[in-house]
Amino acid sequence: MKRAERADAQRNRRKVLDTADRLFGEHGTGVSLGEIAAAAGVGAGTVYRHFPTKDALLASVLDERLAALGDYGAAMLRHPDIEYAFFEYLRFLNEQALANRAICEALAARGDWQEPSKGDGRCVIDSPLAALVAKAQGAGVLRADLDTRDVRALLAGCTAMAQSLGSTERAADLAKLFWDGMRTERNREIRNETSIATTVRNEIAVTEDVCPVCGTPVAHAGTGRPAKYCSPACRQKAFRDKRKGA
Repeated sequence: MKRAERADAQRNRRKVLDTADRLFGEHGTGVSLGEIAAAAGVGAGTVYRHFPTKDALLASVLDERLAALGDYGAAMLRHPDIEYAFFEYLRFLNEQALANRAICEALAARGDWQEPSKGDGRCVIDSPLAALVAKAQGAGVLRADLDTRDVRALLAGCTAMAQSLGSTERAADLAKLFWDGMRTERNREIRNETSIATTVRNEIAVTEDVCPVCGTPVAHAGTGRPAKYCSPACRQKAFRDKRKGA
């Protein structure tokens, strides 16, 4: 009989945690314990039995979210495509940072809450992130002049940017620009494209002539016979004028 009661208690606790996680994410930390109990389909006494204060519930939700960050990082370390794994983990961290920020701020005044695994000197984020940085650089897909502190600083910048924009969609699009700046191959492509475009523009500027029919500038390519007229229409008009003169 006691075993069944313990199983029920565990299910109720899980139900309260899942509901609180969802409501905090949707409505912020202002949700009351009574609202959480009603949404979870349990009595208020059940909530207070497991979580005597809202701070205790907030801390439990945040503990689970932070543990999920470490678990996701460990899963990405096992992924065969290191480039995908590294940037997917950045996306996940950025997404979760926005969701967790309100809870972190709500718990800032608490002196008894500590991030899981900090007691034994580990960090649920830095450990897998550092390993992914090393693997991505070893595979040649991440710039060699970056370290874990740089990546964490960029993540913090993306979170602050998302808050100032007030749009997670726009923030996600801009975050991709940060991530692209870390890629080794993407940087090389951008440099090549810029170099080619500049060369073409320089050649046009140097070899530019004026159409004798309409006066429009004629831009010549760097190779082949230089064009004399700006268009087939001007070429035909010049030919007709020449025949009339003859």
